[in-house]
Amino acid sequence: MADEPSEESIDGSEEQEAAPAEGAHEGVSVDEIAKLRQELEEVKRVADERLEQLLRCRAELDNVIKRNSREREELARFASETIIKKLLVFLDSLEQAAKHDDGSRALYDQLLDIMRSEGLEPIEALGKRFDPFMHEAMMQVESQEAEDGTVVQEFQKGYTLHSKVIRTSKVAVAKRG
Repeated sequence: MADEPSEESIDGSEEQEAAPAEGAHEGVSVDEIAKLRQELEEVKRVADERLEQLLRCRAELDNVIKRNSREREELARFASETIIKKLLVFLDSLEQAAKHDDGSRALYDQLLDIMRSEGLEPIEALGKRFDPFMHEAMMQVESQEAEDGTVVQEFQKGYTLHSKVIRTSKVAVAKRG
C-alpha cells in the first residue's frame, strides 16, 4: 500500500494542475480575447472558402477527365468512319457482282463481315415504314398492296456505324393511288 497514493496527495495534485490553467488568462485582456476570437472566425471563414474552392476545382477536374475519356472513346469508335465510307462504294459494287457470281458473293460476305466487326450495320429498308433519318426517298410509287409510307424498293443500301447513320438508304416509298 505504500505505492498507492493517498487521497490527500491526489486532491492536492489536482489543485496544482488546475491552478496554472486558471492563471493563464490573468495576463490577457478581454479586448485581446475578443480580437483573437474575431481573427479565429476570419481564419475559419477563409478556410471554408478555400475548401469550397478546392471541392469545386476537384469536381471540375473530374468532369474534364470524364469528358476527355468519353471523347477519346468516341474518337476511337469513329476513327474508321472515313475509310469505311470510302469502302462502301466497293461494297456496293461487290454486292451487285454477287448477284451474278458466287466468287464475288464470297468476297462481299467477307468484306461485310470485316466491316461489321468495326461496327458497320446495313439499314433494313424494304417493307419498313419510311424514316427520314434512315431513308432518302428518291420517288413515290403508287401501290394498292403496300401500306402508305412503306418502303417498296431500295436503290442503294444505307448503313449505320455504331448506331450512327453514315449513309441513308435510297428508296422508293409507296403511296395509295
